[in-house]
Amino acid sequence: MGILKVAGKVLLIPLWFIISIIGAGVKLLVHMVAVAKKILGFGIMALFIGTVICYQDWLQAAFLACMGGVLIFILFAGEFIDTVIDLLREKICTLILG
Repeated sequence: MGILKVAGKVLLIPLWFIISIIGAGVKLLVHMVAVAKKILGFGIMALFIGTVICYQDWLQAAFLACMGGVLIFILFAGEFIDTVIDLLREKICTLILG
């Protein structure tokens, strides 16, 4: 019975390694999206202010506000996936070590 436990733990090591690589890629992608969100968010906010001041077109201003909301949602989804992968990696690590 002990041999089966050891074999199961040994088989979990490659899975942990693969999930760690995927997690590192997701973290990199989330940080890149965060930088892009800052740049695009600044541009969208400038367009929003310019549209409201110069044209007073509230429909276009609402569209720009929705674009900002989509940027925030994309970043939130990336952070959520990053957190789920981290929790999965930690759970597999406790199964291997425990």
